[in-house]
Amino acid sequence: MRRRLPPLKTLPAFEIAASQLSFSAAAEELHITHGAISRQVKALEDYLGVPLFRRLHRHIALTPAGEALLPAVRTAFQVLETSTVQLAAAPRQGPLVISCLATFMMRWLIPKLYAFHVLHPKIEVRLSASYAPIDFAGDGIDVAIRLGAPPWPRGMQAQAFLEDRVGPVCSPELLRTHHLDHPADLVHHTLLHTESRPQGWTDWLALVGGGQLDVRTGLRFEHTYFMLEAAVSNLGIGIGSFPLVEPDLKSGRLVAPFGFVPSGRSYYVMHPVGTARLAKIKAFRSWLLEVAQKQAPPLGQTADSGARAQTVTAAVTS
Repeated sequence: MRRRLPPLKTLPAFEIAASQLSFSAAAEELHITHGAISRQVKALEDYLGVPLFRRLHRHIALTPAGEALLPAVRTAFQVLETSTVQLAAAPRQGPLVISCLATFMMRWLIPKLYAFHVLHPKIEVRLSASYAPIDFAGDGIDVAIRLGAPPWPRGMQAQAFLEDRVGPVCSPELLRTHHLDHPADLVHHTLLHTESRPQGWTDWLALVGGGQLDVRTGLRFEHTYFMLEAAVSNLGIGIGSFPLVEPDLKSGRLVAPFGFVPSGRSYYVMHPVGTARLAKIKAFRSWLLEVAQKQAPPLGQTADSGARAQTVTAAVTS
């Protein structure tokens, strides 16, 4: 017999919003928009035929129906979480499957993986390039590496291991022929964008107080890797994350005219809470943290023109 259940995807939105009496808090925890939370709650209310919240001027409150439903939803989630954690904690054989951002994988992780193999030759590593939401059980993922900031979904253990610092990057040739003394000078250049970081220019301008710049113009690329190669090829100026461009800065393929500033986000290593003690996950997490601690600090902090000039000179002559 088919079960008569409400739309299951609406229940997390309801449970978090009802617990915190905030649609915004639910949106942050689930990493979706405020509007998406409102639509999911409305879909649940339409299915039940009763309102679950009273929408007041600046806050929300539960209706009697919402107060009656909340304990049942909480209990259901608690039972489900307990069962999945127990299952995830059971010993799992096989390779270590890592879901990772594609450009981070190519430019940071893969060049360092030989060292991990030397330390742990019996652990077979398989890499899966993705920046989509993580489904550990459904996709057979052991560990994921993502760029972001808390809060993270419940049942997930996440640890920051590498700070994200960002700044414009371009080829040395472009910098020699078109000086960049202030962010306002960027108006004369082609901006390079990546779909995996669509707000890159907007975010950086807000961090450095760069003034007005039409970030709608320029060339767009599906992945950061393509955008950085376009910058190397003198097609324009892109926004780079220091951990991803450090090798290019050292080799002189790219320069950073304004240095790098903290974006407020970090690269995180994450896995289900219940798998924290698995030997292969413990080994990879410990190795990753140790390697990241040796990461050299970025050049420049967008402090003043002298610091920027020093950054440019160091990068061009390296």
